[in-house]
Amino acid sequence: MTPTLNVSDRVLVLKDDISNINYGIGEIVVFYHPDTYVDVSPASKLVESLKVWNYLDTTSQTVYIKRIIGLPGDVIEIDTLGNIYRNNELLIFKGILNETFTNQEKYNVPNDSYFLLGDNRSNSQDSRIFGYVPVQNLIGKAIYVVYPYENIQKLDND
Repeated sequence: MTPTLNVSDRVLVLKDDISNINYGIGEIVVFYHPDTYVDVSPASKLVESLKVWNYLDTTSQTVYIKRIIGLPGDVIEIDTLGNIYRNNELLIFKGILNETFTNQEKYNVPNDSYFLLGDNRSNSQDSRIFGYVPVQNLIGKAIYVVYPYENIQKLDND
């Protein structure tokens, strides 16, 4: 997610099972990989929402962080120059280079999923590689960088 986030950064996440979140274009979200099974039963969501993740626990599932580019039902097009169009409108995000080295691609986002891209577009494992992210795999929205302390800041979510 460079230049927005560095590998060593830690973020504060507003979890969607604690607060009803309407995700929008440009927001930075934390999620489980689309190939990961997510138990969405109310009991398991309550337990997960109360859990403080232990970074030393190697049995926990890996979470990812990317930017929302497409909402359910959107049509996303990426041209050979890296320009990204959402429903035929050009998307521009401050401080992010849209360079890419691919063919022109078109994606039809399913009604129960999101299309996510990393900010380091030329070197990112994202929806172009692993596909759409089901809504139940979203954990929440990243809102602040909280570590390292000298980099504490609100994330630009648009």
